[in-house]
Amino acid sequence: MHFPSDLRAYGIESHWLNTAPMTRRLLFVYAHPDDESFGNAGTIAYYAHHGVSVHYICATRGEAGDVDPSLLQGYGDIATLRSTELGDAASAMGLAAYHFLNYRDSGMPNTPANEHPEALVQAPVEAVAAKVTAAIRAIQPQVVITFNEYGGYGHPDHIAMHHATHLAFARAGDGSWLPEQLDAGLPTWTPRKLYYSTFNPLLIKMMLRLWRLSGRDPRKGGNNGDIDFVKILEAVNPPTASIDCSSVVDQKVAAWQAHRSQLGQIGLSLKLPRLLRQRFLGREQFSRVMPQPNGYERDLFEGI
Repeated sequence: MHFPSDLRAYGIESHWLNTAPMTRRLLFVYAHPDDESFGNAGTIAYYAHHGVSVHYICATRGEAGDVDPSLLQGYGDIATLRSTELGDAASAMGLAAYHFLNYRDSGMPNTPANEHPEALVQAPVEAVAAKVTAAIRAIQPQVVITFNEYGGYGHPDHIAMHHATHLAFARAGDGSWLPEQLDAGLPTWTPRKLYYSTFNPLLIKMMLRLWRLSGRDPRKGGNNGDIDFVKILEAVNPPTASIDCSSVVDQKVAAWQAHRSQLGQIGLSLKLPRLLRQRFLGREQFSRVMPQPNGYERDLFEGI
């Protein structure tokens, strides 16, 4: 396993919390600070607690996110605040390290942030995939997790990371892809499994039915009316794996609380009694993409 100096040369800023070599390694590849926590904090904490080296690749620092101005006191800008929040969440979950690719948050579709020259969506997919490949070759994960083709809810950065991760997953083990990385001491590495984070589509179906009965437009959800829940349902991948993380719900809640600037309505679930939190927050689901699943899994490392 390689260490921080191997990644700085590729424009990746690594923050290590635990450099102890471990046999099992798990890599999450998402776009923003908080994607890892609101999506998979329970799974991260569960595997970290069970001796797995868990890493998070974060493409941006969430500069385009909305933040209550009062929370910026003591921070130079939104990027600094949200990066600090990620560090606090990483400690709560037990991440071995988190790695910034140092792109700029692209914001939602058709916003000015899309046009910033340093925005993630302005970067060629091959360039982003090259960074992810360097991280894969350095970390050597057996399991990789990222967004589905729609990026969960259509965020341009989520979709960009879906494509970059797919390319890196397919080519990290190919010596003819980015041979200069091999010359610099990063050996080829082929992860064994690729998953998308997902959920039970029945939840969205029930929500859509209720919204239509109340006269709400499910294609204009979210605080800014820019989230299309119909497309979310059409794109969702059926779960093929489920992780029982009820034993680490306290760590999951702590990770959510660390991202205080982004909690929003999700924070309401933190007011539930502890037993109810364990029941409703104690399971996370994934869809195995490569190789194709041959049964329902209760462990992402099953068969490895």
